[in-house]
Amino acid sequence: MKKIITLLVISFSGTILAQSPALAPSIPATDVYHGIEVVDEYRNLENLEAPAVIDWMKNQTIYTEATLKSISKRNEFLNRMLNIDKKTEFFYGAINTTTDGTNFYTKMRNDENYRKLYCKKGINGKEQLLFDPKDFKPEDNKKYLISYYKPTKDGSKVVIAVTEGGKEIAEVVIFDVLKNKMLPEIIANTWPSGIGGISWLPDNSGIVYVHIPNIDMKSDDFIMNTKAVVYKLGSNPNTIKDIFSISNNPELKLDKADLPIVTIPQKFNNYIFGRVGGATNYSDYFYANAVDVYNDKVIWKPFFKKEEKIKSFIIDGNDVIFISENNNKSQLCKTSLDSPNFSTPEVIVQQIKDEIIDDVVKTKDGFFFTTVKNGVVANFYFYNGRNYKKIIMPTPSGKIYMQTISEDVSDIWISCSGWTQNRKRYKCDIKTDTLRPEDFREQPDYPEYKDIVVEEIEIITHDGLALPLTIIHKKGLDKNGKNRVIMDGYGAYGDSNEAYFNPYSLLWVLDGGILVHTHVRGGGEKGDAWHKGGFKKTKPNTWKDFISSAKFLIKEKYTSPEYLGVEGVSAGGILIARAITERPDLFKAAIIDVGSINAVRAEIAPNGPNNIKEFGTVKNEEEFKALLEMDAFHHIKKGTKYPATLITAGMNDPRVIAWIPAKFAAKLQANNSGDNPIFLNVGMESGHGGDVSFDKLNDRLADSYAFFYWQLGHPDYKLKKE
Repeated sequence: MKKIITLLVISFSGTILAQSPALAPSIPATDVYHGIEVVDEYRNLENLEAPAVIDWMKNQTIYTEATLKSISKRNEFLNRMLNIDKKTEFFYGAINTTTDGTNFYTKMRNDENYRKLYCKKGINGKEQLLFDPKDFKPEDNKKYLISYYKPTKDGSKVVIAVTEGGKEIAEVVIFDVLKNKMLPEIIANTWPSGIGGISWLPDNSGIVYVHIPNIDMKSDDFIMNTKAVVYKLGSNPNTIKDIFSISNNPELKLDKADLPIVTIPQKFNNYIFGRVGGATNYSDYFYANAVDVYNDKVIWKPFFKKEEKIKSFIIDGNDVIFISENNNKSQLCKTSLDSPNFSTPEVIVQQIKDEIIDDVVKTKDGFFFTTVKNGVVANFYFYNGRNYKKIIMPTPSGKIYMQTISEDVSDIWISCSGWTQNRKRYKCDIKTDTLRPEDFREQPDYPEYKDIVVEEIEIITHDGLALPLTIIHKKGLDKNGKNRVIMDGYGAYGDSNEAYFNPYSLLWVLDGGILVHTHVRGGGEKGDAWHKGGFKKTKPNTWKDFISSAKFLIKEKYTSPEYLGVEGVSAGGILIARAITERPDLFKAAIIDVGSINAVRAEIAPNGPNNIKEFGTVKNEEEFKALLEMDAFHHIKKGTKYPATLITAGMNDPRVIAWIPAKFAAKLQANNSGDNPIFLNVGMESGHGGDVSFDKLNDRLADSYAFFYWQLGHPDYKLKKE
């Protein structure tokens, strides 16, 4: 690779380091949808088997990587990131505590590229290494990563999902903690990190997971006709029992794109629950007796319909405690398990003003629940069966995660973080309403970020609604219209743009830049109505909200178009790509990372059928028109000056197939009339982004920030001259 790059690198008037690769060949195709002709200029790029297509992608990638890595100070920024990493010797994942007091967690040294799985008894127990991915199939000479794990309720065993390199489909192994040995069987054809997770049988004799019959991304049947199956420990991995699927349960009238998922609650073992999963906030649920999983046939009974808008639930004796989002209210409700009534249940916690109930758990003392306001301000509550009270957090938080080990004990821990606050873990004492720090993981301090300010405000959208906006900057900001800004957003699936701590991004703020996180419609920041406000035919509100945010920042002189960069990933690609195609004059630079930006063709892609629930289908005239409107590829116009744009794709990406970003890049390059460069970077071994080693993740981040520094005019970030 280095030799190829060296051959391409030439000096070009001091402004372009590498010879721009040729434009992609265009072989148009015309489709007719409901009487409307749609011309696809780059249909030929959908053939990822064609040598010409692969060569074009590789040349684009070589040019992009050579250019980005030639930006002065790019390596210095990477070193600053690595120096942040050196603040702690180890990086830890979340802690999963079992009833016997065993803590399971992943960790890695700051100079390693992948995580290993460990456990220890209590806070001060001896650490035990359970699984190192390098020991998985060492004869293959491939790099494997842990993508998922789940211990039994009592901590005696743990199931581990392993993925190869940038792929997401996993193989599963089981480690016997008590015997300190790995069981020999390997289970294939599953994706627990993306579909359904894994549940242990009540007696720990086996697991329930989603089996994928066809894992070939090139096949039309990829992720079709999936099955929830039971695997018994010690048996042949190919001997699995189908308990919930389109073939096993024809009476349920499932679609082949549906994802039948079975969950066995670890803290309640009388019933198992099946749901029809997919790209939707709510699901149809069924239930069955837990003992049925050991019998020949599982008898599923209807539990509730997706129309009931139930976010989540727990079982408390003979009661179902659930979060309802029906009638545009977020309420905690109760109904009987024997004769459930989800339409008119007993409301035990009414809507709390401006807060969305996020999660609920049960302990010996009562119920704990969390809420979120505008997706970024979290609160913690306790309900004793009669009334509820707020538990004061030690520091403001944007997201709270709760963990319990049993409904029979009082133990409950919370983990929380925020935009400028690193993760903290506390144990709650409900008798004194206090939260005491309890963690064995290193938690480095970041005094360099003490003068960073977070503004949580609301602005008015194009149609008069209050739109949440997060603005992060250094204290004493000068609103002179010349501040470099990175603005991001997502706006899909009802997922909120939640507060998270990223010490690397805060380096941008230390250098005088501003980070802006938008909370556009299509997300869940204000509940189901906010999601539906950017859904299918209302999807334009998603990028119009984003454009409203940009206009606000410019009007209030936080920045100006010359200094405004934007960024989005996956479904957030719709947001960013439509924003820059609708108002290219507002933005100077954009990064679209594995973006879903060819909506009209998306449903023929590997993960496309499942996403019909969120975006629509071309088979329906109204939904087709909505898809065409949100399709950024078809809104690129000849002779338009577009922002500098960096587009990424992964050849092993099952969620957004590589030709979707590639087509957008090809058309943007061919139609851009300005001087701003358009880059395409295709990871030939990567997937959807989070499934690669940490050195590659850091390398990508350094490229991204260098691109923004360069394009938004930082004087220290320029292309090097030879």
